[in-house]
Amino acid sequence: MSKQLRYTPDARFKPLRYLFVPTKKAHQAAPVPAVVEPGPPPPVALPRWRPTALPAPPRLRGQADARHPSEDGEPMASNTRQARRMVDAEYVLRFRYSPRKDVFVGIDLLVYYTEGPKPKSVAPDVFVSFDVPSYPREIYRLSEEGKPPDWVLEIASPTTYQKDVGDKKKLYESMGVGEYFVFDPQGGMHDPRLQGWVLQAGGYAELADLRRPGVPVALWSEALGLELHFDGVDLRLWDPAQQAYLRTIDKSEAERKVAIEEREVAIEEREVAESKLEIETLARREAERRGDIAEAERDAEAQARREAEARVAALETELKRRRP
Repeated sequence: MSKQLRYTPDARFKPLRYLFVPTKKAHQAAPVPAVVEPGPPPPVALPRWRPTALPAPPRLRGQADARHPSEDGEPMASNTRQARRMVDAEYVLRFRYSPRKDVFVGIDLLVYYTEGPKPKSVAPDVFVSFDVPSYPREIYRLSEEGKPPDWVLEIASPTTYQKDVGDKKKLYESMGVGEYFVFDPQGGMHDPRLQGWVLQAGGYAELADLRRPGVPVALWSEALGLELHFDGVDLRLWDPAQQAYLRTIDKSEAERKVAIEEREVAIEEREVAESKLEIETLARREAERRGDIAEAERDAEAQARREAEARVAALETELKRRRP
């Protein structure tokens, strides 16, 4: 008799029960995946904007700096007479040379004639320099310009007139200024009141009076091509080519006012002439209109007369027909 295996149901289904029915502890241990929302993208680092470096403009002549300031602490003029003559001279010369780009006219501008740790300078009242650019300057440096002024004018004042014919004259001579003039606007400081010198091989030589009729002092300036006149009252610049004085500010202002008045008178005269022409045109049109009306009335009267004559003729014809 074969040996029989003992069957136990619990032993049979126990593995299945544990296989398909997980325990509570195993269910709690299972992790639940968390839902992660997408966040904003990380910021993008942009390159920092920097201005484009432009090439520096070329340095113009006549710019002041720490060693070459544009001021010396001295006033432009010590009185109104001196200031007015300075401004007048600078104005007429600047106006004369305004079409040219190679002439610079300066007024009370520091002219540096030495370099080094302590450059030396002088401030002419008015000066003219040829063959240099005409743009405005803060200072005038001989080392930059390559030449001294060609023409210098000093207007005398009670505090400076002695230096004008002393130290300044020697300085301008040593600098190589071609022509140097001094004018005394009020009298009593220089005799004659207008003086001038021209640079020659041995230094400055005094200019001789041209002896113009009616002019106390007349000096010729080769550099400017002008005559400097002291007319007994003021300093005037005479242009031989134009046979006329260069216009000062006062003269220009007076001429401007005269020109304005003449222009206003011309405008008024033109307005009067235009008004008269307009009146004549309107009168002519009115006469023409009246003529047209009169002609139309005459035509209407002639037509009425013809119609009346036609009626009379018709009546006469009818009467003749009716008579036996």
